[in-house]
Amino acid sequence: MRRAFRLLTLLALVLPAATVLNPAAAHAAPATAAFAKTADWGSGFEGRYTITNGTTSTINGWKVEFDLPAGHSIGSHWDASRAQSGQHYTFTNVSWNGTLAPGASVTFGFLGSPGGAAAVPQNCKLNGAPCDGGPGDDTTPPSVPGNVRSTGTTSTSISLAWNAS
Repeated sequence: MRRAFRLLTLLALVLPAATVLNPAAAHAAPATAAFAKTADWGSGFEGRYTITNGTTSTINGWKVEFDLPAGHSIGSHWDASRAQSGQHYTFTNVSWNGTLAPGASVTFGFLGSPGGAAAVPQNCKLNGAPCDGGPGDDTTPPSVPGNVRSTGTTSTSISLAWNAS
């Protein structure tokens, strides 16, 4: 009875710590594509996207898609390939800037018209996910480990085991 009480007390201390020890490992930072309007002269603007690999894996190829408001267009671009369908623009890496190691960044840019406050891309996606790394991320905490058991006990120690959550 006393051994069972010790085991339950130890489990009450160990299990909460086991689920909190490394929460960051379960959720690596996302890859992002951040827009900046670097110049605006009324009749036109310069825009740039910086793609940053916040993950722990190398990215081999990137695609940034967005929409421009009606009446706005892109004339020239650099450091990416461009495709367009109506107001929807797709930029992909070129041969020399498609591989991004963890923590690395790459930038591409374009000239658009007209300028003004409305000249801002909308509905941005990076490789199909939101450019800000937002709402597609898994923010659900892990479940409680299962099949908690004592695998061996002595008068001075106790061994615990459990199945992954």
